[in-house]
Amino acid sequence: MAQAIIQEQHPERLPEDQISPKTVVMKVVSAKDALLRNWKLILILCLMGYGIGYALDVYLKKPAQYEASILFNLGAGSSPNSQFGQMAGMFGLGGAPDANVYTGENFLYFVNSRPVLERALMKEVQVGDQKKMMANFVIDSSSIKDEEWKDVPKLESFYFTSDSTDGFSDFEHRALNSVVDVVKVATAVYEPDRKSSFLMLTVRFKSELLAERWAKTMLETVEEVYTENQTSKTRKTLRLLQSRADSLESILNGTERNLARQMNYSANIVAPEGQARVTKLQRNSQFITQLYAEASRNVEAMKVSLVQEAPLFTIIEPVKQPLDMKIDEGKRAQIGLLIGLVLAFIAVYFKGVYASVMADDRF
Repeated sequence: MAQAIIQEQHPERLPEDQISPKTVVMKVVSAKDALLRNWKLILILCLMGYGIGYALDVYLKKPAQYEASILFNLGAGSSPNSQFGQMAGMFGLGGAPDANVYTGENFLYFVNSRPVLERALMKEVQVGDQKKMMANFVIDSSSIKDEEWKDVPKLESFYFTSDSTDGFSDFEHRALNSVVDVVKVATAVYEPDRKSSFLMLTVRFKSELLAERWAKTMLETVEEVYTENQTSKTRKTLRLLQSRADSLESILNGTERNLARQMNYSANIVAPEGQARVTKLQRNSQFITQLYAEASRNVEAMKVSLVQEAPLFTIIEPVKQPLDMKIDEGKRAQIGLLIGLVLAFIAVYFKGVYASVMADDRF
């Protein structure tokens, strides 16, 4: 009997790695009581977080923007055959282009690089009934004058007058840098799906016409620069072959003129020396003619190779009309409310820990 009473007074204890249901219920009740006791603190922190987020929404609210998107695919050009590769090797230029510079993530950085953006900004686009430089169109239709240039009176009526950056002054270069920064922020290129090879070019501006024109101009410029870079070695070989063919043509024309004069001179004078000169000039003319014909064939073959190596940009989805309007939803207030709630829970927890420590008799 005494042993039974002892077991009732001292029930079997659970292992240290287990928690009894009674303990869980007591913890939940304790947490509920702590939240109810500190409801004012929770409410204040939540309101503060919401208020800060709402103020940021009002201060940082962006106007509605139009989004222009182009889905395209980049197809690699065919590699030159062995004959063209050997031809380029004779001039020390190599055969195929160094394609790894513009593959994968490198291509995404290349699209938004400064040389590509500057070249696109220097192009002319059709705006209504007149043509306008793309950089000036960005100045007129974006918010650059109201934001980036608002404290610079000299830029209030500034426009670019030349489409070549080589002769720009320092002031014009600084202005161009500002325009490049604006369009760089508004332009994005990414892979919509990792499983496919398609790429998406997206542009956002507050002007619908500017977004459409810039998206088309950017893709056109990317195709031009990319093609030039990928076929640079072949074009160098073509220029050397064309220069050689032109030189042979000039030499051949001079030889034929000398042959005609010598034949006219030898027709009136019967002398072995005259006939020997005619024969020598005829032999030289035939030899140079063969060289010129071979050089001309090489030039034409290299032109065909240049066309084959050029990469192909295929537009899968062009810019749709009308453009989608993207509105800033202003979620900073909700985020601020959530942060305030989390901070309130943390504050209540540490307040409870502090109270329990101060209530311990050992302190």
